[in-house]
Amino acid sequence: MKIHPLFLSIFFLTGCAAVSRDCSSANAGNFGADWIVVQYQANGTPTNCWKLENTAIDNEAHSDGIYWLDPRGHLVHISGWYNRVQVERRNWDEAASSIGVDLSRCKNGKYISETADGGTH
Repeated sequence: MKIHPLFLSIFFLTGCAAVSRDCSSANAGNFGADWIVVQYQANGTPTNCWKLENTAIDNEAHSDGIYWLDPRGHLVHISGWYNRVQVERRNWDEAASSIGVDLSRCKNGKYISETADGGTH
């Protein structure tokens, strides 16, 4: 049986992408990576936000939650509506943009919202 070279190319390219994604995910969970994590209110407004450097994030078993150890040694657990993005090559602003937040508004675990008059709270 002869296998068409185009099939082999597609198979290996697809396989490599999946392996790369899985390796990145495993390494980030076990050894740490740079992350932005945003938690949302029920109406979709960001409420909490973390810029995490060299941090391992893991999924909680039998839950929709994730957890990580913060720089002060506190174990942080969140669940519900959240997004997270792994930051590549220290490109923090691009990563934040990919999940729709302004990184300058992430302050100590809170997302600082603009008020109607242009101020923040």
